[in-house]
Amino acid sequence: MCALFLGLDLSTQALKASLLDEHLCGIDEVQVRFDDDLPRFETQGGILPRGHALLDEPDAACSPAVMYLAALDKLWDRISYERNWPIDRIAAISAAGQQHASVYLATGALDALRSVRSAKTLEEQLDTSLFSRQIVPNWQDATTLAECAELMHSADECGAPLCATTGSIAHTRFTAAQILRWRRHHPEQYAQTESIQLVSNFVATMLTAGAEACAAPLDQSDACGMNLWDIKASQWSAPLLALVDGSDGAALAKKLGDVARDPRQVVARIGTWWQQRYGLRPECLVCQATGDNPATLQCLAPALGEAVLSLGTSDTVLLPSTMYVPDPQYHTFQHPVSSHGTADETPPYFLMLVYKNGSLAREWVRDTYCDAQWAKFDEAVQQWPTPTQGTAFYWLQPEILPWDARGVHRFDAAGEPVAEFAERTYNAPAMVQSQCLAFRTRIERVLASSKTRLSRVYVVGGAAENHTLCQLLANVLGCEVARPVVQGRSAESGSAVPYNFCSVGAAFRARWVWECATSEQVSWEACIRHARGARAAYQVVAVPQEAQAAAFSAFCDAWAALERRVA
Repeated sequence: MCALFLGLDLSTQALKASLLDEHLCGIDEVQVRFDDDLPRFETQGGILPRGHALLDEPDAACSPAVMYLAALDKLWDRISYERNWPIDRIAAISAAGQQHASVYLATGALDALRSVRSAKTLEEQLDTSLFSRQIVPNWQDATTLAECAELMHSADECGAPLCATTGSIAHTRFTAAQILRWRRHHPEQYAQTESIQLVSNFVATMLTAGAEACAAPLDQSDACGMNLWDIKASQWSAPLLALVDGSDGAALAKKLGDVARDPRQVVARIGTWWQQRYGLRPECLVCQATGDNPATLQCLAPALGEAVLSLGTSDTVLLPSTMYVPDPQYHTFQHPVSSHGTADETPPYFLMLVYKNGSLAREWVRDTYCDAQWAKFDEAVQQWPTPTQGTAFYWLQPEILPWDARGVHRFDAAGEPVAEFAERTYNAPAMVQSQCLAFRTRIERVLASSKTRLSRVYVVGGAAENHTLCQLLANVLGCEVARPVVQGRSAESGSAVPYNFCSVGAAFRARWVWECATSEQVSWEACIRHARGARAAYQVVAVPQEAQAAAFSAFCDAWAALERRVA
């Protein structure tokens, strides 16, 4: 009986599951979309609307914590009763979670988790006893600007600048500022908190529900997205813990718990609640879970000189790195599957560049200038394949790169500001060309320090299915563009499944941990290579067109000067 591997992804808008076999072929995928499948929680895009009664602050961007329990219940009911997956063959489970978002478990939460009975759902038994804070701050939350400034100032005064220590400057979505603000505004709830987890290890903790439930450790890569983890020292930063905790930091260190340094470390066996309710085997391993971006990195395993570009609500560039060279312009994380010394060693770090105005800007331009039709949007991009009519910047929300850039700024071919382009549909190519140039200028600057040239970009996310955009990326970046290949068809319909790379990356981790736990200690690369065999890991979908690529290379410096002018 062949073993199967499950990856979960608890994202902003949905909980997804991908089931893979030993050869990393997809078997099926299922999801629960919060807005559609759990409407009683009143979310919009997975978060509560502004001013909702459950929010700590009216302008916060948060999700109901209990909704995550309801989503786990509904997902597993679908897996078991609707899709009839062979659950008894699942050998290991790992998960991905939206980065930075924090979950607050009340005093006695683990005892409550150990007391669950299989006759009832998780939500029925834990909705009032598990959480000390009823909401989960989302990565879109921006209520913590004052706390971010305080973190930066305090770190500078200690002689250990925040970026140098934690790999990032302070960001409103990062966990340190979120905890600091909540602790000050709600000290009684903070005191009643047993554990503060990220969404990733919260899911892993829930998978241990039953008689021997335990708190899953944080993944080392996901811990880097908190502004609390000293990356070089590989430990919690004592001065930062003290600031956020308001004392000596010991209480916060206890609430945060352990950080697993070895990604192969098994959290536990699947909880007895899951065994009894859904029929998972007692031998099924619960593996560490990581953030959504590290999970995508796990799925694609880019080499040095390669990048992953996730085109979603925000656009994210992931770059493996052998050096720890933190910079305020980007984030530096420990690599999620760096295995600390085995053969074919994974680079110890990866860099993450985040652009907040991703699909938000693309959809706005589509709706405003292309009659809300992607076909017209693509037609306009193809009509003007190079920036012959000028360029523009579309920062509909305060941007991250460049920091706090705002507004819409258009320039004609001579570099002069204009209120609007003569051809309104030119907004489409101007916008996506500008987005691609933003990727190029910063990737080149990052790679220059290691004297590495960009050789390939893997694209994922909704916009990665758009061939016109992929071709433009190849022309601007000057390298081939590829999509990862996860082979497999739906067990229910037999049709091809557009697999979710975060949950697939989590299933890859489960496959690796299982092999190390049951066979031999192998590197990540060796495990994935052996499991795939001769099957292709990616498909090249676009290569640079010489004339267009030359035009963008010639335009790059002028574009960068315009960005500096208006940012």
